[in-house]
Amino acid sequence: MENIISIEYCEPCNYQETAANLAREIQDQFGKQVTKVILSPNKSIGSCEITIDQELIFSKKDSGRFPRPGEIIQLIMMRIY
Repeated sequence: MENIISIEYCEPCNYQETAANLAREIQDQFGKQVTKVILSPNKSIGSCEITIDQELIFSKKDSGRFPRPGEIIQLIMMRIY
């Protein structure tokens, strides 16, 4: 597995900085275990969808909420270890 992570974020809500901060946190935590982190702006209001190798690990649309602090890191750990 390549461990390519995609962070889809709401462009109209101006969540680019939040998504970029999460991408940096992922790179800091996992280093070379994560091949690439891709930021994907979306026009859908409130969008926050995160995948690893195209497998959805978090969806704001499905959960009705934004991820809690550290939640994405924990989900990635469970997926790649």
